[in-house]
Amino acid sequence: MWKSLLPGDRVQPGDIIRHISSLAKTAFGDNAFEVVKSDLHYFEIAAKPDQQEEPLPERKIIRYADIGYHFLVEIWLEKAGYFGTAI
Repeated sequence: MWKSLLPGDRVQPGDIIRHISSLAKTAFGDNAFEVVKSDLHYFEIAAKPDQQEEPLPERKIIRYADIGYHFLVEIWLEKAGYFGTAI
């Protein structure tokens, strides 16, 4: 189940997140990203291994201060897997 990430919430490496359009309140396709590094002020994401086309996926850095202000993010909560796949 997806849950909105609120300002002050933190993520951990291995968490699955997705970006939400603030205009339409819908997900951009089904683009899920995996958190690969988490720090005090930012975290890094990369495409999930089943969605990447390159051997080394491009990583993006997201600042915690931007969440809820500049864009919306949701986190996948169920540890059983993302839509039936093992994590």
